[in-house]
Amino acid sequence: MREQQTTTTLTEDGCWELLAQQSIGRVATAIDGRPDIVPTAYTVEDRVIYVRTTRAGGLAGLAAGAPVAFEADRLGFDVLESVVVRGTAEVLQRGSDRTMAEATGVVTFARGHEDVWVRITPSEVAGRHLNR
Repeated sequence: MREQQTTTTLTEDGCWELLAQQSIGRVATAIDGRPDIVPTAYTVEDRVIYVRTTRAGGLAGLAAGAPVAFEADRLGFDVLESVVVRGTAEVLQRGSDRTMAEATGVVTFARGHEDVWVRITPSEVAGRHLNR
């Protein structure tokens, strides 16, 4: 017999808790008119998402104010939690912005490349919790 799945909506605070507990997410956007999804390392500070990637990582071409979606998940034996953040992104160019982002301590997978820091300012946050 198949067990019934239950889905509940995460509160906004619950969404931010989940985001703060994870370190890998995906950024979805369109760059040069082509949709793309880029897995990336990230952190959360004051309900803003900071992404650390490389020039080769695909996000360096983001225009200031580019619309993006960001997703992070927590997968357990009998649970899936997923949060989607919609907002705008900008590649951080100014020294003070980059210094603040670097202070978050995010570690990227790609080594030996020039870091690209992206700040995602949310306009909408939604999450769900699925039990099996």
